[in-house]
Amino acid sequence: MPVSSLAYLGVGVADVPAWAGFATDVLGLEPSSRGPDGETRFRSDEHAWRLAVHRSEADDIIYAGFDVPDARALTELTGHLRTMGVSARALTSAEAAARGVMGGAAVRDPDGLAIELVHGLHNAPEPYSSPRGATFVTGSQGLGHVVLTTANVELSLKFYGALGFGVSDYIKVELAPGLTVNLVFLHCNARHHTVALLPVPMPKRLNHLMLEVASVDMVLRAYYRAQARGAPIVRHIGRHTNDHMFSFYAQTPAGFDVEYGFGARHVGPGWTVEQYSAISLWGHDASCGAPAPGGAS
Repeated sequence: MPVSSLAYLGVGVADVPAWAGFATDVLGLEPSSRGPDGETRFRSDEHAWRLAVHRSEADDIIYAGFDVPDARALTELTGHLRTMGVSARALTSAEAAARGVMGGAAVRDPDGLAIELVHGLHNAPEPYSSPRGATFVTGSQGLGHVVLTTANVELSLKFYGALGFGVSDYIKVELAPGLTVNLVFLHCNARHHTVALLPVPMPKRLNHLMLEVASVDMVLRAYYRAQARGAPIVRHIGRHTNDHMFSFYAQTPAGFDVEYGFGARHVGPGWTVEQYSAISLWGHDASCGAPAPGGAS
């Protein structure tokens, strides 16, 4: 059985207090209890946590957890990965308890990112309450999406395909003079993409994390909160060509970006894979000095 959604994300950042302030004041995530390693955790729905912020000089993603339906599906998936030569080990009971899941397995993608395949992510005992009134689109679509850089897009496609991801579409675009790339967008549920691959070998793996909210007003409120707080706006308000997301991009204190959006279309029966030549239908203008890849959908 394939993965069904992005369950959680772990990032390592040098300035945890600054990141925590950004997460609550700009994004509207709810602080949760600290993790067993002292990491700061945040909620975006009924689950005990969705995003963990660890103290690290990496300023990058350090692990990603993907949902599988149950223990049987996990066994089938890890068995399939092993036939492909991918090493998979079961999470210990202590590791599963630390993540707040019933069980799981640990693997690595072709670029070395720690991937955790988990089932039974625990709910919090109390209802979710955003400090900024944000309602996030999660449920069967999971936390959101991530755009990851990769040194070998063919190997990455093979790996994420083995997890159950399908291609949604492609965007071929010139990111800088002489640098044209073909981004690949991958889905595992109705969300247009849960993972996108940016075929540029960069020191950092995480280009951005996307969080989707329930209204245009929520996007615009966050847009103005970011500016009031002094968070750099990497890409201003716009709408993407492929997923039709109405969004903006803010740079986090760790240097990678968060896309904050509303209204993305869904992948469904009869979906047709297309090749696009532009990232946005309109808008998403780059701020002066913004890095070129920041507008990847």
